[in-house]
Order: sequence, then structure tokens, then C-alpha cells
Amino acid sequence: MSDLAALLPDGLFAAVEAAAGATITAVRPRGGGGASREGAELTLAFADGRSADAYMNYDVHRAGAGDDAAFLREAAILRALSGPFAGSGVATARFIASIPELRALVAEKVSGDSNFQLVKSDPARRDAIAADFMAQLAALHRVDPHGVAGVPAPASVRSQIEARIADIRENNAATGNPLIHLAADWLAANIPPEPERMVVVHGDAGPANFLFAGDKVTALLDWELVHVGDPMADLAMICLRMLFQPFVPLPQAFAAYEAAGGAPVDLARVRYWRLLFQAGFSSRSRHDDPTAPPPPNLGMNMVYSMVHRRVLAEALAEASGIDLPPVAMPDAPEGPHARSFAIALDDLRDMIVPRLSDQQAAVKAKGLARLVKWWRDIERFGPGFAAVEVAELSAALGRPFATLGEARAALAAAVAGGAIAQETAVRLCHAGVVRDSALMADAMGGLASTRFAPLT
Repeated sequence: MSDLAALLPDGLFAAVEAAAGATITAVRPRGGGGASREGAELTLAFADGRSADAYMNYDVHRAGAGDDAAFLREAAILRALSGPFAGSGVATARFIASIPELRALVAEKVSGDSNFQLVKSDPARRDAIAADFMAQLAALHRVDPHGVAGVPAPASVRSQIEARIADIRENNAATGNPLIHLAADWLAANIPPEPERMVVVHGDAGPANFLFAGDKVTALLDWELVHVGDPMADLAMICLRMLFQPFVPLPQAFAAYEAAGGAPVDLARVRYWRLLFQAGFSSRSRHDDPTAPPPPNLGMNMVYSMVHRRVLAEALAEASGIDLPPVAMPDAPEGPHARSFAIALDDLRDMIVPRLSDQQAAVKAKGLARLVKWWRDIERFGPGFAAVEVAELSAALGRPFATLGEARAALAAAVAGGAIAQETAVRLCHAGVVRDSALMADAMGGLASTRFAPLT
């Protein structure tokens, strides 16, 4: 194996060269900022003398959120937007190759930044970029969905929603998380009517999933969730991505979308899709599943999972018209191993990360620091939080429990059997999620308090 090939998972280097019809002359592994896929920058040399800088994302171990069918749809839309729909007004990276068996996708590298924080101090530029992004989203929604081979249309949006709810229930079957059970029940009972027309939906639209230069968007990124469906689904996904990345106020973004020829914004539908996506992401968390492959970045995977669960609890309460009382959060002194945790964190921050020239390793080291903070706070606050929750669940369910695990299992059984009022169950689930989130708060940083941005 060559030194370059050793920088990628076994077999990937040769597979890319064969699929692209090119020689790889440089490999620069990149740590994904998210939790589902890994990446690498490549330099390709073609037989006709051309060379190209490319970016490859890959999920060789299938640790990400998507499946093989989703990968094929992503490759299909990039082929279409690089070919027959190249003049649609949607900026994308030009498709080069795909390797479905390794879930690897290679496209030309596009210049630009993805961090919207960079334009925070320049409102005029920020607003121009946001307006251009919303215009590109509107342009995507005008692409004929029947002309994109490989991205099939569902029989109806309702059937699509029902399939998503079924997936949520199936994903939740192993753990029986009562919050996700309650959310699936609400979603099944409140499916909206069909949209006026179905469109090509990006599926993961929003800040950090597009590149920009100057005041223009240079490429929409990360098409792994592309599908044909309700245009309001893309607007809802912007809400979810804003949990993690800044953007412009949603009313401003929605007005720009309509001004660029997008469909009339239906806020009720946006709220529905927002909750559906949130339940879907929450149901797919598998970091505690011993049969699941390890995620590329465990620290960030757990942070994202925690944010989705907490926001799901809040959104479900809002959709159900349930008021949420304050959650009891007992304080506690530092744990017996506090100094050891502090030394480990100092070493990671001051010694290990600054000396890592490998960007991928640095990303993983920062993820490890998040885990150390979580372990430290579990030791300090975990016993007190557990005692309060056990008391709450014992009172609500009418019998005593010895452990938090036993109490939570009883709540899950009560929800599944319809033996507890929805309002009571939502409040109990919310309290548990808030305490779990508090244990991870320092590890989450600014994400510890993120909320859905106002729609109006």
C-alpha cells in the first residue's frame, strides 16, 4: 500500500482512481465538522493532462444517518445538476465519481467559506448571501422532479410522511424512548394535507451546508437527504440547522424565498416538518448501541443527539399546547476525581491539540475533550439528578423505584401501553431530557441553550 493510500480506509484509494479514471496525486484527510461522514481533499490527474482539486466525503463503515438508497440519490442529484440541469441556477460542486459500495462521493472542490459567523459583523453582506441562498433554494424547487433520474417521487407526501413515522417507530423499537413514542403518535395524528406540488427537496438545507464567496453562494453542499416532496420541508430544515449555525432571522429568509419565486410559505407545514425531522434525528442516535459502528466523531455525535432530544421535547410540548414547569436541578460539590478531569482537559487543550498537525486527529481530540467534560459532570451531578427523577417518576406512576433505569423503563412501558396521560408523560420526558442535557452542558458549549428560532 502506498503512503497516500494509507491515508484512506482500505480499498478506497484504488476504488476512487478506478471510478474517476484518474490518478490520485495528493490526499489531505479532513475531519468532518458534523457526526456522520468523514472527508478528504484530493488532487486528481487525468490521462488527458487535466488536473482537478476534489473533495470526497465517505462513510465506509456506514456509521452515518443515511442508507445506501440515500447515497444513490445524492449521487444522482449531483449528476443531474452537473449535467442536464446545470443551467437551473443552483450552484453545486461538479460531479466526478461515486463508489456506492463504500459510500464515497467525489466532486470538484469549490472555493468559498461555509462558516456564516464570518459575515456576522457585515449585515449587508450577510443579508445578500442569505438572499442568494434562498433564491437558489427556490430555483431548486423549480427543477422538474420527474427529470432527475435516480431521485424518485413518492406516490404522495402523506405516504412519505407515514413512511418516515414508521421509520421513527422502528428505530425506537430497541430502546422504547417514551419521548420519541409520544412524538410519533402526535405526528401520526396531525399529518397535513398535500402540498400544491411536489419538488426536489435538498433535505439538509441551511447554514454550514453551502459555500459562499463575496456576497454570493458558490455551492450547495451535503445532498445526502435529497428527495422529492414538500417544499416546506427545506424551510423546516433551515430551522434545524440554525440550532447549530447562525443565519438571518427566519421571517427575512422566508420573504427572500418567496421573492425569488419560491412557493408561498405555510408556517403550519413548516412547524410540522420541523417536528418530524427532529423526531427522526432523535430516533437515529446509536452511540450507546454496541452493534453500531463507531461514529467519526463521538463527542460531536453525542452533542448533536442531545440537542435534538431536548429541542424535540420542547417542540412536542409546544405543538401539543402543554406548558412546561421549571425542572428541579440540585447542585452538588465537585466530584472526587475533579482534579484528574481538569488535568486531562488542560493537557488536551494546551498540549495535545496545538501539537497536532493532522486536522482530522485534532477534530477527534476536541471531541474527546467534550467526553471528558461529560464524564466529570456525570460524577458530580449524576447521583443528585437521578434521585430527583426517581422521586418524580415514582410519584407519577404510583410505585417506588430503586434505580433511574428502572424508573425510566416503567415510564416507557406506561407510555407504550397508554397508561399515563399525554400531558404528564411529556412533562416527565422533558424533565429527564433537561437533566441529561445539563450533564452535557459544558461539553456542549454554546449549544447547551440553543432553541428553535422564531418563525414570525
